[in-house]
Order: sequence, then C-alpha cells, then structure tokens
Amino acid sequence: MNAEGWQARALSWLLAILATLAIVGAVATMSTNGSGAIADRSDVGTPVISTDPRTGDPVSAEAAAPFTTGAAREPTIVEATLRQADALRDVAGWLAALTYAVLALVAVAAVGVLALFRIGRPPER
Repeated sequence: MNAEGWQARALSWLLAILATLAIVGAVATMSTNGSGAIADRSDVGTPVISTDPRTGDPVSAEAAAPFTTGAAREPTIVEATLRQADALRDVAGWLAALTYAVLALVAVAAVGVLALFRIGRPPER
C-alpha cells in the first residue's frame, strides 16, 4: 500500500471517530434536556413582601390589592423573564443536539465520498 492509501485510511479512521463522538455528544445533549430542572426556581411565585407607606408594616402582595375582579393574574416581569429564559435554554439545547447530529452526518458522508474516490481510482500495478 502506498502513502495515499495510508493517508486515506487514516483520514477514514479520524472521520469515523469524529462521527462517533458527534453521535455520543448528540445523545448526551438530548439526555440533559430535561424539564428545565437545571436551576432551582422555588422562589418564583412566592409573594413579595413590601411595606405599607402609611404605617411601615410589612404587607404581602395579596394584601396589597384587596379588590380583585377575578380575572387571571398577569405574570410579573420576573416570571415572564424566567419563562422566556427556560424556553431559550430548551431551544439552545436542542440546537446543540442537532449540531452534533449534523456533524455526524457530514463525517459519515465524508467517509463515503472518500471511499468512492478510492473505488474510482485506477488499480495499482
């Protein structure tokens, strides 16, 4: 086997290893995309305690607005931001997994093209 054959064989091995690692990376990334349990969100939804300006006594958020219409409560800026951050984290995780998967497909395609070049080469004498 000549130097071209060894180079092609070594390149095939490297591309196969790259494809394998990319598949493992995609599976690992998908398995860590849980239900958003990365950070503890136990403080979301707890009433904010503020002070009454007239007396200085602590007042909870529910007591601050005694008259309600029964309509659904609007989410606070903090809750909306946390919800958006969780959604972006989920999207970013899936994009990372898709990137690994595409990298694996490209590596497998490159090994196939390399094999086709070796097949199409004229025989050695």
